[in-house]
Amino acid sequence: MNEKNRLLKLTITRVDGPVFDGEVISVAVPGVAGDMQLLAGHESIISPLKNGEVRIKKADGTTESFPLTTGTLEVSHNHATILV
Repeated sequence: MNEKNRLLKLTITRVDGPVFDGEVISVAVPGVAGDMQLLAGHESIISPLKNGEVRIKKADGTTESFPLTTGTLEVSHNHATILV
């Protein structure tokens, strides 16, 4: 598997604009039914999110996190979108 196939497109956005938009190795989110870790090729899903932290591992190997009070996650066609 080449490097590009291991990456997931991630968009995190608020009403007033984007928070993050790029390719990641993984993203961990606090789902209301339990924490989830998403990788490239994840099955399609829509899930509400609860208070916690979104943690991403970027394509360059660095990590970043964003606080979250509530939101919605959608994953489809190797693209995860988090609306906060």
